[in-house]
Amino acid sequence: MENALENIKVDQCKDCGKRYMAPAYICSVCGSEDFGSDMVEGKGRIYSHTTIRIAPEAFQDDAPYPMAIIELPYDLRMTARILMKDREKLEIGREVVCKQKNDAGYWFELS
Repeated sequence: MENALENIKVDQCKDCGKRYMAPAYICSVCGSEDFGSDMVEGKGRIYSHTTIRIAPEAFQDDAPYPMAIIELPYDLRMTARILMKDREKLEIGREVVCKQKNDAGYWFELS
C-alpha cells in the first residue's frame, strides 16, 4: 500500500457551498439541486467504531475486521475500513488518514 494520502471526492452545492458525501440530490441548507464536485483532505478522527465479526459473503474471509465512522473536514462523516498494525487500538477521537479507495470503499490508517 502506498503512503500517499488520498483525497475524498464530495458533492458541493453550487449555490451555498455546503459539502455532502456523494451523492447529494437536494441541499439541506438552501434547497438547491445544483451540485458540483470537490475534494476534501483525507484526514479525520474516529467518531465511532466497531468490529465486524459476521461479514457479508464478499468479506467473510476478512472477518473479524474493524470499521469506523470517520469525521472529516466540513462536518462530513463517512464509514470506512480501518487498517491496523499489531497491538493498535481503535479509540474515539484518534486521528486517521485515508490510504486508499477500492471497490470495497475507503480505507483509513491510524496516524
